[in-house]
Amino acid sequence: MKKHTLFSRSIFLLILGYLFLGVAHIAILPPWEGFDETAHYSYLQQIADTLKIPRQGTAFISKDVEKYRLFSPIPYRSVSPVEQNGGLTYKDFFESSAEDVKIGGEHIHKAPMNPRTYSEGNGLNWQSQHPPLYYLLLSPIYLSTKHLSWGAQLFILRLTSYLFAWSALIIGCFIYLNRIHSNSYKADERIYYWITIGFGIWPILFPSWFPEMARMGNDSLCALIMALIWAVSLRACSKGLSLVYAFAIGLFLGIGCLTKSFFVPVTVGVVGFFVIRQWSLEGTQRLKFFILCLPAMILTTALVSGWWYFMNWYQHDVALGSDEMIHLKNAGGLFKNLLQNFSLKAWLRGHAAFVTTFVWSGTWSLARPQYIYLAPMAFIAIFVSTAYIVALRNFKIAETPWLSAWVSLPVLLGFSYHVLLRIALTGEGRGTSGYYLHFLVMPLVVALGIGIAKSWHRKGFRITVFFLLCYSIVFSVAISWAQLLLFSGIFFKHGNSKFYQTSGSMPSLLGLSDAFNRLKIIAFPNLGIATWFMGTTLIVIGFVFLWQSRLGDMNKPLNP
Repeated sequence: MKKHTLFSRSIFLLILGYLFLGVAHIAILPPWEGFDETAHYSYLQQIADTLKIPRQGTAFISKDVEKYRLFSPIPYRSVSPVEQNGGLTYKDFFESSAEDVKIGGEHIHKAPMNPRTYSEGNGLNWQSQHPPLYYLLLSPIYLSTKHLSWGAQLFILRLTSYLFAWSALIIGCFIYLNRIHSNSYKADERIYYWITIGFGIWPILFPSWFPEMARMGNDSLCALIMALIWAVSLRACSKGLSLVYAFAIGLFLGIGCLTKSFFVPVTVGVVGFFVIRQWSLEGTQRLKFFILCLPAMILTTALVSGWWYFMNWYQHDVALGSDEMIHLKNAGGLFKNLLQNFSLKAWLRGHAAFVTTFVWSGTWSLARPQYIYLAPMAFIAIFVSTAYIVALRNFKIAETPWLSAWVSLPVLLGFSYHVLLRIALTGEGRGTSGYYLHFLVMPLVVALGIGIAKSWHRKGFRITVFFLLCYSIVFSVAISWAQLLLFSGIFFKHGNSKFYQTSGSMPSLLGLSDAFNRLKIIAFPNLGIATWFMGTTLIVIGFVFLWQSRLGDMNKPLNP
């Protein structure tokens, strides 16, 4: 078998394995355990049932969502503004009477007497700051499943979301496998091999991918749109930036901005890259860009999404519509509050938490292992980022390997600003979550591949990468086990603690048998276990094929 074919099959098996692992994650995830799902569902329900776009400060959580906690367990507290009062955690639920457990399970798995329809609850919807595109796309799915049980409907909505994000991995693999098989590219093809391998290892190397993307939330659609922007941008770089490509990039940037405000800094990065790239050209090509292509790109983005940000500015005097930004503005502004609340400790802590939650965030209960187990995972992010930064010395700033940096840096600066915003509001840097960065899976995987490709010839680097990958695999398996026990009430969170705790000795078989039986009441563990084993088998076979296909002869230094 040719190595190209074996390599392609290995990547296909890995990506298919991640589809099954995503399904497994969704199957064992109790209702509302995904980040902010109560608010996302309320937004979706309101826009689908009333044909009105929720607006910040006037949109409310669905009454159906608020009634849920009267019967069935909810994530551990200190997370949801709506769920602070009332509701049993998993531990409390499974320790309650058999009759209460039965009622709670039926509330999850039995279809409602009448299809659900949006009506206002008591709490404000804190996700109504978001643009509406994701919720409009999911509205037909919601409307066709509103008669189903909570468990079935949320499973379908989550799976639809995960397919958006999984499609981003597919697009990335297709782009770079095509470059490997094409003879029209002069760059060392080993870079494309390593980038493609990056897509094959990303969800294991950074397991926060699953709780971030395999849930109901607009970040999954952001990942897909970012992949499309990347695909068109690469095409424009290789074929030349024409007016058609400029319109296409502007269209996808506008669609992204109409999905989430993350694409505002992405737009800055993409436009900045092409400005520098086209400035390096001479004569009519440069003139054509600044007279035609650049205005077309910017105007298309503005025409598609500008109306949303204008409404935010008109109603709240804050273009992004962020509730935190509105509160800060009303409190006197960023500078005034930073003078009162800033501390270097809070600033460093906020950025450290950002890195840690990028590699593993947990789910909405925000339970985590001890920091000693998280430290190596955080080191992985720092290590691969450093490898990419070092590799950039071999390329000019207007070359495509720099595009990852151009896209990512404005987003990272935006998150760093959010750390300052949190400090100004609360005196603490906590609250800026790194798991959001997974929407940049396309540029981040490319950065990962370039960094590894440029340093793989060093034996010490190879050994380090091998051990870090092994650690991330073991961590992923162990954290999946811990989450199973958390959702079944065997592990729990207590008070203000952030870590997994247990009240007694571990049940037999590492608690898996007890967890499985309990999870039947609130989730779909039969499907979860089956798809987990299927996904794991595919990934193991994929790694075997990958090892046989290319790694043995990729140890020589790349040409600069």
